[in-house]
Amino acid sequence: MLKSKFKYFLTLLENKSITILTHDLVDIDGLASCFTLKYFLNQYFKNQEISIFFSELSKLAKNFIRNFSKKFPEFNFSYNKNINLSKTDLFLIVDTNNLNQIKIDDNLDILHLGIPYTFIDHHYIGEKSGINEIKKSSLTFENYSSTVEIILDLFEIYNVALTVPIKILILAGIITDSGFFKHGNNKTIQNVSKLLGEHINIQDILFLLKRDIEISEKIAKIKGIQRVELIREGEILIGITNTSSFGASVATMLIKLGFDIAIVLSKELNQYRINTRAKKVVCLKRGLHLGKILEEISEQYEGSGGGHDGAASLITNKETDFIITKIIEKIKKCL
Repeated sequence: MLKSKFKYFLTLLENKSITILTHDLVDIDGLASCFTLKYFLNQYFKNQEISIFFSELSKLAKNFIRNFSKKFPEFNFSYNKNINLSKTDLFLIVDTNNLNQIKIDDNLDILHLGIPYTFIDHHYIGEKSGINEIKKSSLTFENYSSTVEIILDLFEIYNVALTVPIKILILAGIITDSGFFKHGNNKTIQNVSKLLGEHINIQDILFLLKRDIEISEKIAKIKGIQRVELIREGEILIGITNTSSFGASVATMLIKLGFDIAIVLSKELNQYRINTRAKKVVCLKRGLHLGKILEEISEQYEGSGGGHDGAASLITNKETDFIITKIIEKIKKCL
């Protein structure tokens, strides 16, 4: 069944000029997915126009590129900052299934360009308007811990050889998006095991992912702790706080401190971002899925939200106190 879905997907791409793109503030899984996918398609189709577009890279992705380029200076990380619409027959959207997370231009959005699009993604996808038709042509599998693992399956099913740099890109995407295996599963470990070998050591990957924490991030974490509000629901501890930036890092830190669930509000330009995290054991035992909760709420309040069971985010222009109250209510229903 998987191979037939992949075959149908590739048939749709044949003889088309493709622009691969992903969510804004590209993370390492998004980065790795785009470049490994382009490599696969170049090997599979040989003579097709395939380009990558990024609006903005995250600091983690920029740091990874610097480290990776020192080890593999010949690897080409080039991408476009503008899309040539006249040379795009199809948008291939990677590591997100939400068009609101795609930033092309202040005056452009994919929905109104009239160019077909499809997804490769591993996040929860609800029953949005018109999404069932898109699902048929998309490779969307929530049981994968990273998008780059779906692309790894393409390599394996169609016997396309993996170079060492491509293997390392895939490993970096798997390790980071699984939260260094905290959100992974048996398949995650199996995939990592297959990719490691004589020429690739796990420590090599961890070294490439190493980064120095900026003082601004340290301050954000400290302020996040100072402002945290504790809600106890039986044996479950929920931490709620706010910060001007680094909301995802602050949410992860709260989990490490001992909270079972973390909710962090931050303001970015004219938008509010809500980052949430939960311990895997809470998700499994209580049936909690933060991605589903935030997607449902985002649709109600004209925002953009979604993610995994234990890690999800929401962006909105609306009043956030009320939205956070709604998030807490839905979380408590699961607990």
